[in-house]
Amino acid sequence: MKFLLKLLLNNLIFSISICVEDYVPLITKECREKDRLISSKKEDFYAIVDALEGQTLFLRCRFCNAEVTDSPKNWYKVDQLGVTEPYEVKIDMGNDINQNRISVNHKHSLIIKNISAQDAGFYYCVHYEDQTNNEKFNYLVDIVVKEKAVAVETGNITAWAKYQENYFFSINNLFKESSGTEFVYIRDQLHISMELITQWAPWSKCQVCGRPQGNGIMKRKGMCSFRIKLGVMSVLPGNLSAGELYLFKAPAVSCRSTKLQRMFPQISNLTSVIPDFVQDDRCDGICNPDAEGVNKGWKVGKGTGFKYRKRLVLAEHSHLTFVCPESSLDNSVVWKRNGMTLKRGDNSNPHVMVDTFNSLYLVDVTPFDKGNYSCYVDDIRMQQIIVFVFSKTKLLTKELVRYLIYLGYILFLSSFCYCGGLIVTCQRRHLFKTYKELKEEETTKSEEDTVNLI
Repeated sequence: MKFLLKLLLNNLIFSISICVEDYVPLITKECREKDRLISSKKEDFYAIVDALEGQTLFLRCRFCNAEVTDSPKNWYKVDQLGVTEPYEVKIDMGNDINQNRISVNHKHSLIIKNISAQDAGFYYCVHYEDQTNNEKFNYLVDIVVKEKAVAVETGNITAWAKYQENYFFSINNLFKESSGTEFVYIRDQLHISMELITQWAPWSKCQVCGRPQGNGIMKRKGMCSFRIKLGVMSVLPGNLSAGELYLFKAPAVSCRSTKLQRMFPQISNLTSVIPDFVQDDRCDGICNPDAEGVNKGWKVGKGTGFKYRKRLVLAEHSHLTFVCPESSLDNSVVWKRNGMTLKRGDNSNPHVMVDTFNSLYLVDVTPFDKGNYSCYVDDIRMQQIIVFVFSKTKLLTKELVRYLIYLGYILFLSSFCYCGGLIVTCQRRHLFKTYKELKEEETTKSEEDTVNLI
């Protein structure tokens, strides 16, 4: 009863929220994990990929986090698994690559934009130079309906066990004992056993930045929600539809699969509202922020340079404070000057000090305090600062001489122009009016203005 109330509540909230927001993920990138190689087991033969209509899907022709190679590769597709023959994927060849719906990039990844039901099927990438099992990348792409769950549940392994008890156990009992039409048809007509299981994605990287040592967090999530495990109990029945035949060929089907919704709508209504579960666990590692960025070699300790570099010119007797970037009190921070480690709290040099909070102080610096200052965070090269110190007396003397030359040049030009003006004025002094002439001219002008006014 408790589980049915949860399902009704999820359906009610979903019907309200879907009117407010119609969100489709823009990009989904899929790859095969190298530590799970393709084997003879049915569920290991390919990776199952769930895709929403309208989204963009990337299928990588290499293992996750593997380097890109220039070896020739090609993509093939099977429309109906176990029924139709494979054929080469038709790539759009428009001049504008952004307008092509299906394309392959320089990394040999297959890109499908605005994905629809016709794009569902089995895709695999062939590596011509090495066609061993370790170099095959197979994906079973299925179209799913939008998730109806309103929230993602999180917790540790204990919370996940409780989560299974709330959602999985009741539906799994229906698969075994329910007298509903769809459940009976699956058991008695198709002779298929179904069971809800969790398909886990790989663990995320250990998030240790800003956390105490040994208290890092890593997470993993079910791969595109939860799937229905299919186990054939007898020989393959005859007169099967394409959808029913798909159930026998596929190792699992998403709880939100559109195929499941078309064939068994009652079961789909139960499974499509089950929320995702994100499991978290403690881990230990080194703080390597943005480990997949352009400075990946630097972050794993293989780089030869520092992430941050600065050059500073300080005047003598000035003060400056430095804090090592991307560090906290839980990190091991080491400051060095010209390769020599600076001890925290050491006052032997009153001009260069490191306090207990790993901050570097340059106080009342002198020309002898110049040098290469660098900081390391958990043995990772973080920042390098090249400091130059100039004497104020020397600096001001040189500048004063330089500006005095400029000032003398300007004064010479000004005095030359001034003297020239005086000479011209003296030569033309007979053209100037006297004070008496100006007074008479002003009186005459005033009388004329009075007459005109009258």
